[in-house]
Amino acid sequence: MAPEGGQASLFFQGEGTRLLKKDIEGESSWKPIAEMPFSKVYRMDIPKTAKLTNQVQLIVPLERAVQRGDVLLLSFWIRRPSSGGEPGPATVFLQGRQDQPRFQFDFSGYREWQQHVRAFKAPASYVVGKSSLSIHLAKAGPAIEVAGVQLLNYGPDYDLARLPESAVTYRGREVDAPWRKEALARIERIRKGELAIKVVDANGQPVPDAKVQVSMQRHAFGFGNAVNAQIVGAEEKDFPFMNKKAGKEYPVTWEDAQQYRKVLKKYFNSVTFESELRPHVWKLQQGENARWQQRYRVLTEGAVPWLQEQGFEIRGHYLAWGAMDYNALEKEFVGNPEGHREWLWNHMSDILPKTNSYVTEWDTINHIVAWGKHTYEKEYGGTEIFGEIMAEARRLAPQATHAINEGKVLPDGYKREPYLRVIRAMNEQGQAPDRVGFMAHFGLTSLTPPEDLLEVYDDFAAVAPKLQLSELDVEAGDDEQLQADYFRDVLIASFSHPNFVAIVQWGFWENAHWKPQAALWNADWSLKPAGEVFIDLVKKQWWTDEAVKTGEDGRCQLSGFLGDYEVTVEHDGQSITQQAKLVKEGASLEIELN
Repeated sequence: MAPEGGQASLFFQGEGTRLLKKDIEGESSWKPIAEMPFSKVYRMDIPKTAKLTNQVQLIVPLERAVQRGDVLLLSFWIRRPSSGGEPGPATVFLQGRQDQPRFQFDFSGYREWQQHVRAFKAPASYVVGKSSLSIHLAKAGPAIEVAGVQLLNYGPDYDLARLPESAVTYRGREVDAPWRKEALARIERIRKGELAIKVVDANGQPVPDAKVQVSMQRHAFGFGNAVNAQIVGAEEKDFPFMNKKAGKEYPVTWEDAQQYRKVLKKYFNSVTFESELRPHVWKLQQGENARWQQRYRVLTEGAVPWLQEQGFEIRGHYLAWGAMDYNALEKEFVGNPEGHREWLWNHMSDILPKTNSYVTEWDTINHIVAWGKHTYEKEYGGTEIFGEIMAEARRLAPQATHAINEGKVLPDGYKREPYLRVIRAMNEQGQAPDRVGFMAHFGLTSLTPPEDLLEVYDDFAAVAPKLQLSELDVEAGDDEQLQADYFRDVLIASFSHPNFVAIVQWGFWENAHWKPQAALWNADWSLKPAGEVFIDLVKKQWWTDEAVKTGEDGRCQLSGFLGDYEVTVEHDGQSITQQAKLVKEGASLEIELN
């Protein structure tokens, strides 16, 4: 509740409130609502997907002047009742003339009602008749409802810290949460092995008091990320360029590309091409358009060789998408499964042989449950099509790992049972997926408690031995500490589960992230708190780099995280390095000094 003393600066339910549309269709109306702190909502229906967030604006004119430095409290409610639960990016502005500074607040709209409350000082003076509160909503469609919009003015002398702000948290966030203590202890048990080292001289006699440096080189567990092939593979002459993300354009320089590759190499061991191997992009790249041909050359002659040279596993995203009406390539086959099957089989026979030399894992069926009226299951009349797709993909790419993928399983959760049902059906067909992936796009209203995540993992482990997060990100608006805490806990919970084999994030740098606020590195490459959490866990707490000495019997032993190692022995001016692979069953290594 807002403190007393604030003067209302606008009237949301007044006649001045209007919907501004730019080159896009849309309708708006007031609707009554019950059992909420407000009685009416402003509903906007935007049937066509917009390219830019400002193509749809809810304008609420200012009705009382605001002076620069006034302490203001903004409050409003929003929901997207027909959304699947994924965040719909939006921005609210308090603005006047174009040459004036304006207040900006980026947020996300979700399926359920959420109240946003922000306190701030006016960055400029705003006059009645030429100033307004403008909420840019085009990316939040197709249906948006806004209610309870207030802007209260407490004057220049009010203590900003006394005003409330909306706070979001989740169960299990506490510093001493029992689930986290148990998970960290479980990690020590399931993610480590014993490395036994024996050092001998040329005569096979033990060498005591030798210094042994055990340095991890690569994790056995998959820590992956989605990458932009142009940033990874393009040459210096191709920079700078503008990267289009989330309806905006972000600059990428050659220096950015070098840092991007450096971070990728240092902190990750697998990558997923975000766009280049999707069917519609693949078709364009195989066509006669010079621009798309050049993009394909950057992929195959730049990005792929560099990634292979650095030892990355490369994932392909994706072969099939479980909704036939997702893109233009498949829409024409709605009601014609025979034609669709021919198209999909032709696509697989084209892309798989051409990528077999570098793709080690495929999202073979992405969004396998899907949504809407034209899912594969509905169009084909059953789940058998999934087993058939998997069998054909395995025939054409027998060396690759074949995974399935679905969202709304961890956040929101309404696809848990449908996903389990599909997996059981594939198991019965003898075409069980090699890995089961969870799209893990968490937002402010979908921060599933970590204990609940672990229960979901257990349910899926009963039907799928290998699990992975396939598209992880956490978007928490401007609450960077909330993002960091939840990101930490998702990593801990997932890494602690014995059936998990990989955690793949869906971006890491702000200027190349589909949800820039979910990035770990800012545009200037400074680390966000979530990035600090990631580095601390993956490269410090879950990384082994230790120095030990041999005993009188020439032996030493340590417990290390599973993966690849360099072991260097130094004694009496001699130094020798050998490679070792530490597996769960343990490993032993004998090193002979001359």
